[in-house]
Amino acid sequence: MSASSRSAFRLAVFCLSSGAVLGACSKAPEEPKFDHGMKKPLVRKLREDLAETPCDKAKAQQLAQLLLDTGDTQGLARATDTFTERCGPNIVLLQLAYTAHARAGEKEQALKAATGLVTAQPENASYHVWRGLSLEALARTEEAAADYQKAFDLQPGQRPILNALVKSYDALGKPCEALAAYQRFVENAKPSEAKSAEVQSQLRERASRTSCPAQETAPSDAGAKPEAAAKP
Repeated sequence: MSASSRSAFRLAVFCLSSGAVLGACSKAPEEPKFDHGMKKPLVRKLREDLAETPCDKAKAQQLAQLLLDTGDTQGLARATDTFTERCGPNIVLLQLAYTAHARAGEKEQALKAATGLVTAQPENASYHVWRGLSLEALARTEEAAADYQKAFDLQPGQRPILNALVKSYDALGKPCEALAAYQRFVENAKPSEAKSAEVQSQLRERASRTSCPAQETAPSDAGAKPEAAAKP
């Protein structure tokens, strides 16, 4: 038996023999299997503090940032879930969890975090885009299109949202919906965007190869109303 194993064994025996008299043994969080390197002492300290005050938002967010920085996506997911169960959703924790899972290619976990953000702030266009990206990564294109459409309804003058929405409609074989999105974008975007050669070219091309009786393409010199993007 190694020295570390003997030490762990002695600690276990000590805790069991002490019973309820010593609460410290049961309160200390288990050592994570993930190697946090030089951040390990701080991670452990924050976990110990949160065991005592589980709804301390500042410490929970600090721990989550450390877990993200060290690449511990599973630890971050557990920390976020634990905080949410005990204290309710926290936007910063969910943002960090989404970022970690998206970077790691953990599609289902990223979708879970994005859904939590949408539930917490349903009028935030960015969170619908994030969930749309997660759904798209899972080949759930129709659901992704619905989230992109919601984001576009909230911010119809944003080119990145338009691009994501049109891409999903093209993948679903819905040319009329894609054309309608371009038409609406022209009506709401900044003039420089609405009159750009690329946008006008897309309008003409899509209108020429699409038969949509209920839709009429917007004139190329249509005015546009600028709209500020919502911040996450």
